[in-house]
Amino acid sequence: MRVRWPRRFLNLPLHPMLVHFPLVFWLSTPVLDLLALWRGPQPWWGIGLLVTVTGVVIGAFAVMTGLLDYIELSDTGSNDVRLAARHGVRTTVVWCTMSIKLIVASLSAADRSVLWGGFVVDLIASALLLQGALFGTRIVYGGFQRSTRSRGEPPSAD
Repeated sequence: MRVRWPRRFLNLPLHPMLVHFPLVFWLSTPVLDLLALWRGPQPWWGIGLLVTVTGVVIGAFAVMTGLLDYIELSDTGSNDVRLAARHGVRTTVVWCTMSIKLIVASLSAADRSVLWGGFVVDLIASALLLQGALFGTRIVYGGFQRSTRSRGEPPSAD
């Protein structure tokens, strides 16, 4: 007997609903870190850590629901499996990176070297996150274009 984990809420897929929150939170952290470097650590460094924590918590659920979607997708034999794997690896690496940043930042004083290190880590994580988001977007909208073409409709002129 195979256990079916919930992947929907109000008949809507959970993963696409959740992913936007960590995306916005984690893309705002370099800005907050830059403000902490420019204007001083308080309150910007604390706000940045709070935003990072929120992204990590919601991101954990986004990663789990994405993994469940990936497992179901891999069972279908879809061509999107490789792209979904690349998307999942990038976003999971970002989640791990931001989790490690939180641990290091919470155990360190907010001195200049820690602020610079956090800023650099956030920039790298943001680049990986945007790449993962691009892969996820290709999965969603690429499948839409393929399904439209498969019904015999011409591709849109957009």
